[in-house]
Amino acid sequence: MAILTDNIAPQSNASSMLSKFGDDMQRMQLLKEQKQEKENLKKERSAMYRGQTSAQIGSLEQFGGLYNVAQGMYNKYLEFEQNGDIENAAMVKTQLDMTLKAMTGYTSNFLDLRNSLLDDQVMAGYENSYDDLNGLADEYQNKSYTYVRFENGRHIVKDADGNEMFVEQIPGLSDGSTFLNDETVVMKEVLPDGYLDVYQYAGQRSASFLTSDVMDEYGRITDEEALKTKISDSFEERVQLNDGQLLNMIYLDQRAKGNMSRYDQEKVAKKLEDQDYIQQLKEEYVDDVYNQVVGSINVQKTPEQQRAAESRRMVAEENIQDGQITFAEKPLQLTISVPGEKEGTSRPKSLYIIGISKDDRGLPVLRNSVGADGEFEMEKINLTRGSQEWRALSEHYGGEKYLIDLLTRMGIDMKKYEM
Repeated sequence: MAILTDNIAPQSNASSMLSKFGDDMQRMQLLKEQKQEKENLKKERSAMYRGQTSAQIGSLEQFGGLYNVAQGMYNKYLEFEQNGDIENAAMVKTQLDMTLKAMTGYTSNFLDLRNSLLDDQVMAGYENSYDDLNGLADEYQNKSYTYVRFENGRHIVKDADGNEMFVEQIPGLSDGSTFLNDETVVMKEVLPDGYLDVYQYAGQRSASFLTSDVMDEYGRITDEEALKTKISDSFEERVQLNDGQLLNMIYLDQRAKGNMSRYDQEKVAKKLEDQDYIQQLKEEYVDDVYNQVVGSINVQKTPEQQRAAESRRMVAEENIQDGQITFAEKPLQLTISVPGEKEGTSRPKSLYIIGISKDDRGLPVLRNSVGADGEFEMEKINLTRGSQEWRALSEHYGGEKYLIDLLTRMGIDMKKYEM
């Protein structure tokens, strides 16, 4: 009986030609099924992303204008994807993810500030009444924005007055301002000028901090100490140029600890003389800025990490029953090298693995389908470490490590057996 995957010398009879045709058709069917499986996986991931994104956009409904903008960007992404414009679809997807992250942070902070108005101690810090500030919050929360168009790689929106702007220029998203930053809001106390909180400072300086000497192309920090040094040096320079930065930090710290209810210049000046306290205050601020900067990075997986994740997924999803794996519906096609007809030569040989099981010693065995002329039988191949079959199977799963993980899942003791 001729083996399905062996090279068969040309023959003149019709039976040989029909057999080769059948083999080719079977290989074509396998390739078609593999392609369909990849397409199904791509559709599943796309559907998952759409569901998650729709949920994120839905959470913005309390802010109608931002909701409209996010929905417009999402519709633009779907338009490019459906039209097969892969490059623009990928660009808009990245932009949408970043915008949703900014919107979620802004709206969360906005609602926290609005809810804080219910605290009498918070209201005691404003000249405005609760009704004034609550009404102002309504006005800001209901600001109207409409998505206009996608032009030269940027998204353009317009406000209720018809003024057009880029999405990143929307007030609040661009500078973190809320209703409490409105010019009509009056604090009861006058604090020294020149203060930036951690979020403002990190937002303004992140680009200058995150350079190639501290971060790689995938957004991974490569030198934490160098990044902290950058932030620390920059902050020291700011403190020297802006007295209000450190004075406000002292006041806010003391107010949080219950030592000051209002800005007291004499008490702040006294704390300014305590060098240990000032150093600790600076270090805490720099650490907070560092965490904010790092937390804002959209870290991407490297190609190696993506391949590793795919290999782990393949191993985890293999259906193991009674210590066996069956590929009967879709045999696993592997290619190995075997000796050729002439001495010193080799030729490729295809294997159609329909399963992996264990022999009576508990060692792994490949079940290979062989045959021709419509007649097939199963060939058992002991899977020995370092063999052609071992290397081919390792390559299929993305590396020897993942093949070993799979065999371990089957219940094969890799330490006990020397294969």
